[in-house]
Amino acid sequence: MVRAALPLTLGRGWNRPVRPAALIWVSIGVLLVWLALMLGATWFVYTALDVRISLRDQAVSLRLPPGMKALADIQGPIHTRLDLRPRISVPLQQTLSAEVSDSLHARVKLQATLPVKTVIRVDQVVPVRTELKLSVPVFSWLPRFEVTVPVALDLPVRVDVPVSLSVPLQLEALVSGVLREPVSVPLAAVFELRPEIHAPLQAQVRRQMAFELLEPMPPVPLVIERATLLAPFMFPSRRQPSAP
Repeated sequence: MVRAALPLTLGRGWNRPVRPAALIWVSIGVLLVWLALMLGATWFVYTALDVRISLRDQAVSLRLPPGMKALADIQGPIHTRLDLRPRISVPLQQTLSAEVSDSLHARVKLQATLPVKTVIRVDQVVPVRTELKLSVPVFSWLPRFEVTVPVALDLPVRVDVPVSLSVPLQLEALVSGVLREPVSVPLAAVFELRPEIHAPLQAQVRRQMAFELLEPMPPVPLVIERATLLAPFMFPSRRQPSAP
């Protein structure tokens, strides 16, 4: 029996048999597409989506680092308190008018030259008691006799004596007196004052104020009564270590 050999025909389209190499390439393409979709979804979640956190009566502490620069825009008045003890030098040069209603007692040292011009009138009786020694001649050819005669008399003297001289005077005395008129006293002094200023202060800032924190501040306790926080997702490598 002879059988005729029929020609072998290959299928076309969906009926075409799949080769192993094509199956591998299709699997690799599907895997790449799936990885791309997963990476896109993950990137979208970490960058576009936020975590919503509601806070109520949350106690927190605020700490500002030194060297922080900020620009404040204050609309309302600032209420503060002023406590100062500044050192002030006050020069004073003026003339004071003082009126003394009581008697004054003082010790005075006086050194001066006093000119004196006057006439001294002498009118008195001067008693004279003396002895007169006389040499009396008797005859020209005889020697002289020495005679002592006691004299006692009251001699009236009247004379005006002009006196003109400069008398040096050095005197220390305790004097007292009463000032009837006001006394002008020159005053020249410098007063060192340290007044204490304690007062409430209210200031109105009409423009922005820039400030820089020079020293670290202690933590300021705060209480958040009600707040909603939106925290974006972040990769673990981008997270910053939390402050102690």
